Amino acid sequence: PLPAQPGAVRDLVHASWVRSSASRLDPDAVPEPTLLDDSLRAVRDEHPLTRVLGTIQTLLVRHTTDTGLMVAVGDQAGRLLWVDGDHDVRRRAESMGFVAGTDWSETAVGTNAPGTALVLNRAVQIRRTEHFARIVHPWSCTAVPVHDRATGTLLGVIDITGGDDAVAPTTLALVEATALAVEAELHLLTLEDRLARRPSRRPSGFT
Repeated sequence: PLPAQPGAVRDLVHASWVRSSASRLDPDAVPEPTLLDDSLRAVRDEHPLTRVLGTIQTLLVRHTTDTGLMVAVGDQAGRLLWVDGDHDVRRRAESMGFVAGTDWSETAVGTNAPGTALVLNRAVQIRRTEHFARIVHPWSCTAVPVHDRATGTLLGVIDITGGDDAVAPTTLALVEATALAVEAELHLLTLEDRLARRPSRRPSGFT
């Protein structure tokens, strides 16, 4: 798609289409994984969100089984590191390259919730034909960035993709709540790490 006239689509979408077109992306292209096997494992092992996958599993993934929804976790560059959820949906999503190891940044595939959320650094919902790539038009998605609570550093993004339920108001609230829980857990883990590294001091007066 070419950028529509302002007002024809949401301002957020129009601005993203303009950026996507400026990147000279092919709206008919299908993204392919850029991280494979050992490379993907290495990036996963080093990424902070690895430590909180259990929380994402509990709050999001376990609720997507047989619901027509899937959950993706991406890094700050827009690369999908994990994709889980409804098995049939994940299998269908493979045809559009929505798999772990694939770059879904806005500069790679155009307007999409994970990529655009990272660009804008805020929660984003993208509905069907609002996507830049035509192969993604049957899908809708909600994505929320995750930050280091102490520094504000952008760590990655949590996304739910599927049909119209993926952009329901309750879905946005659920993903936002999960992101907040993940940020709080990471902050606590960081504090615990610092305490563990601090040399122990014996209180004065004790022997």
